[in-house]
Amino acid sequence: MITFLSGGTGTPKLIQGFREIINDDKLAIIANSADNIWIYGLYVSPDIDTILYLFSELLDVEKYWGVKDESFNTLNALNRYGIDTWFRLGDKDLGLHIFRTFEMQNGKNQSSIINSLINKLGIRSKIYPSSENHIETRIVTNNDEDIHFQEFWVKHKGETEIKNIYVRNVENAIFSRSAQEELVNSDTIIIGPSNPITSIGPILDVSAIRETLEKNKSKCIAISPIIGDKPISGPTENLMKAKGLEVSPLGIARLYKDVCSTIIIHESDGNFRKDIENETNLEVITQNILFNEKGISKNLASFILNRG
Repeated sequence: MITFLSGGTGTPKLIQGFREIINDDKLAIIANSADNIWIYGLYVSPDIDTILYLFSELLDVEKYWGVKDESFNTLNALNRYGIDTWFRLGDKDLGLHIFRTFEMQNGKNQSSIINSLINKLGIRSKIYPSSENHIETRIVTNNDEDIHFQEFWVKHKGETEIKNIYVRNVENAIFSRSAQEELVNSDTIIIGPSNPITSIGPILDVSAIRETLEKNKSKCIAISPIIGDKPISGPTENLMKAKGLEVSPLGIARLYKDVCSTIIIHESDGNFRKDIENETNLEVITQNILFNEKGISKNLASFILNRG
């Protein structure tokens, strides 16, 4: 069994490569819950939903979020009624959020709701939230505004200057026993190439997850989301700088050194090998980690599986 820590778009692309080689029932995903947000009266779990749509073949793989062949009639109607629809939810997508919110109102926890969706969508993989209860990534701006990460990234397009990033209520996060057992029993654990601050970071901030990984670091592999001094996608650069971290594969290695034994960096970044090895004691592997062409994520998946 392979278990992924996932958020954003990078890790789902890697997971898709694994799906081309091994059966879905050999894959488990722990998805970031800190992107979750109440919007339009509904509870939305963006990173979890991307994984649900990926495994049910509903994902819009042009964007790697949302549902393919989507329409936006409901949001257009809300616009007419004066609602600021900065967070775009399509008509098909809304069905999932209405179901989740209805189930929450009936007392169901997040794992129970996800399991219901797995069954209804015919998914064979296991999918877990990083927290059963609500946690959320917050951005503190230079004007001392405290806003949800989705407001920063979607509403303000990541253009707001950042003073700090933190995860609200993470000290009270509840990680399910079944998900913890999944980590312990997995043959390989992969920290995917998603944003290290707002996708992977909030997962590792859950104490039960971090403690479990620290005890099982020998079988954990991290994939760098940075090539040279630039992130592959998203606001990673500004977020790492706001936390005082070096934007490089070495900076990523420093973040993950306590929870993994191996880091895979881009094949052009071999010059970082010695510094990473000397400072973090991680095994360093160079591979193509830029999933900009068909087959690259499959090639990386094959390499990971064949290295044993």
